[in-house]
Amino acid sequence: MALVNYNELLKYAKEHRITVGAFNSLNMETLQAVVTAADKMNAPLIVQTYHAHVDFAGADYMQAIADVASRNVNTKIAMGLDHGRSYEQAKLCIDNNYTGVMIDLASEDYDYNVKETRKVVETAHARGISVEAELGTIADADRSLEEIAQGYTDPEIARRFVKDTGIDCLAVSVGTAHGMYKFTPKINFELLKELVDTVPCPIVVHGGSNTPDEDVEKMVEMGIAKLNVGTDFFNAYEDAVRRVFQEKGDHPDIMYLLAEAREAVEKVAVHKLELLTKFRV
Repeated sequence: MALVNYNELLKYAKEHRITVGAFNSLNMETLQAVVTAADKMNAPLIVQTYHAHVDFAGADYMQAIADVASRNVNTKIAMGLDHGRSYEQAKLCIDNNYTGVMIDLASEDYDYNVKETRKVVETAHARGISVEAELGTIADADRSLEEIAQGYTDPEIARRFVKDTGIDCLAVSVGTAHGMYKFTPKINFELLKELVDTVPCPIVVHGGSNTPDEDVEKMVEMGIAKLNVGTDFFNAYEDAVRRVFQEKGDHPDIMYLLAEAREAVEKVAVHKLELLTKFRV
């Protein structure tokens, strides 16, 4: 089936008490892996391109691969930009038929964030494309727990931001972080509950890699709409490539190498989706 927008998947998630996985990929094999996992689990999926990977792989290439993948499975797939750094980058992905874009200007002042986010919303919504934004600071995972906590999202500001921008979903900072954690993360579940219960749009949590399974399950049960995962997939890919070289020597068959890497990513994706659909009704 054709790619769908975020709103369709987030509506399904709410109705069926699941969390939609938003899984990053940057080449054909990683994208094939996460989509195949979603098909096996009968779970909707958002395939994402990280903003730096848009520059590396090309929005047109990645969208084309996702479009083909979506037509070869029986589950609904969306295609999104992750952490878009500007209106121009969001517009590039909109013009290349992404079905969702994230504009992340959380580090800017409130008024500028609202102004630029509204521009993205107006352009995207005119084409039926969903928009995600961010408030608070989702830190890198090598920071201390105290540093991560300093970036928590303010619920009052979050409620106002959603109304001021018209976004479709909001990424929040509640204790998760990007990359490999230096310390076991400490999720502020009380804050997350307030955000889920009072912010007038679906809530997104980033930093889903190497977050303890029990914490992921609790966030899913609390009703987060979307969980972003990237690093865990790329680590699995790299580990598989390294293992093949160790087993096969300096010049393994390229098809075998990529197949092993793809299978490793798929296994991780299946496990993540098991967590995200645990409470499905």
